Amino acid sequence: MKVKVNLYGTLTQTVPGYQQSQGIEVDVPEGATIKELLSVLQIPVLGHDKAVVAIDGRIRKANDEIPSDAHAQIFQPMHGG
Repeated sequence: MKVKVNLYGTLTQTVPGYQQSQGIEVDVPEGATIKELLSVLQIPVLGHDKAVVAIDGRIRKANDEIPSDAHAQIFQPMHGG
């Protein structure tokens, strides 16, 4: 299944040639989870540097299944106090 992905912040540097205006399309198996999507993109899933993923305007958890025809927005982790 194809998932449209837009990356934000420093994550835009993780994909060579990434263009924010176009985003990227990622192939994942049917029934894949957010964790699997992040793994394909080589973005950390656990730890203090994990990304935040939103689909359909809702923040998703690592084990949430990705719906078909999803458009994911992936944001860099926030730090500070």
